[in-house]
Amino acid sequence: MDGNERPEGDGTVVFGDPADMPEQIESALKLQLTGIPKRSKVCICGIGASAMAGEIMSDFADASSDVPISVIRDVELPRWVDADTAVIAISYGGDTPETLSLYDQAVSRGCDIICITSGGKLMDHALSNGNVLIRMPSGIMPRGALGYMLGFTASLFEEMGICASRTELCSLLPSLRSFRDSIMDHKDNNQALTVAKAIMGKIPVIYSLMSMRAAAIRWKMQINENARMIAFHGTIPEFNHNEIVGWTEDQASAEFIPIILRDDDSIDVLKYMTETLSGVLKSNGIKPYEFKAKGSNYLEKNLISIMLGDFVSIYLAYLNGVHPGEIRLKHSTAGPADR
Repeated sequence: MDGNERPEGDGTVVFGDPADMPEQIESALKLQLTGIPKRSKVCICGIGASAMAGEIMSDFADASSDVPISVIRDVELPRWVDADTAVIAISYGGDTPETLSLYDQAVSRGCDIICITSGGKLMDHALSNGNVLIRMPSGIMPRGALGYMLGFTASLFEEMGICASRTELCSLLPSLRSFRDSIMDHKDNNQALTVAKAIMGKIPVIYSLMSMRAAAIRWKMQINENARMIAFHGTIPEFNHNEIVGWTEDQASAEFIPIILRDDDSIDVLKYMTETLSGVLKSNGIKPYEFKAKGSNYLEKNLISIMLGDFVSIYLAYLNGVHPGEIRLKHSTAGPADR
């Protein structure tokens, strides 16, 4: 297949914003930040796609920083959030009710607040209250703006003295571009297309080590929204203590397909647990798809895995005969466009 063909049938594969993630990151990293507070605790407030940058960067910071970082996907701030906490509120559209609720609570507690948004009420509040405001380009689906959110969050972390996230993310751009280009080729050995075809007709459950939890969450979300499919995610070693029973003893497991995002550079006990997961599934006639993430650190492995998952979800959309850029919700308090 050439670049103008759908994986199967007629039509056009449009990768759109996910394909631009390296360029979005590069653009965001160029922003010069001033007046960024340094605090002993960091709280990232967001929901859905707008929380993903926080998940990814906190995974990286957990291994390289002494500053505790929490991602809050809720409507209430934890009690420990106080005036010594830097609160980063991320909402692409700026009108997400959950994020606005958290913002109001952060104001009442005297927190230093940094807002990342393209507009909406969050931008209005930031301007009115004199908060640090980082504006994203408008007109993008929230889940397609991950590169901007990542670049801005990485720059904030480094400016706040948390970790060398901006420097590290900048160094990964050539690797991300190279991997992106490899999975935009529709040839038969295309990894993303191969996975999409394996998932068709199944319910995917994505497993990863805790260090790559962000990638597993992103896979689930992208398959949910782009391909309109049910998907779930889990972690290792938690799988080895409970979910293993369901996979091996519930006949309904035949309707599911496990996807394992592997990190073969992890410590021996985690490698053993991953091998155990894979071995038990195979011995029970369940064939998982396994992706061995390559990279110099958790950040690169997370991003490479995320890019693969983004493209898998888009191929799945076309295989399912749906457009990955459309969202139709019958019941929702905050639609995807608000996040």
